[in-house]
Amino acid sequence: MAMNLKLKQGLKEYRQKLKLGLVERPKPLDPFEKAKLNPNSLRMAINAYCYDCCCEQKTEVRLCPAGGCSFHHLRPWQPTKI
Repeated sequence: MAMNLKLKQGLKEYRQKLKLGLVERPKPLDPFEKAKLNPNSLRMAINAYCYDCCCEQKTEVRLCPAGGCSFHHLRPWQPTKI
């Protein structure tokens, strides 16, 4: 329980620092940048390949019609199956 309170307090302090401009929000990385940071990650390479193939649109990767692609069943950002 004490850990949860510390996390909440730390988050509150971080948000206050963001408002005051003392801390910058980290810039989200695109799949290409993530793959460059993790050159040994096959998942990151597949994500970057699919992102590039679909004109850098995550929604297009979800809707990818290229069933003949060897990465089709591995493509990222697929709707979860329940």
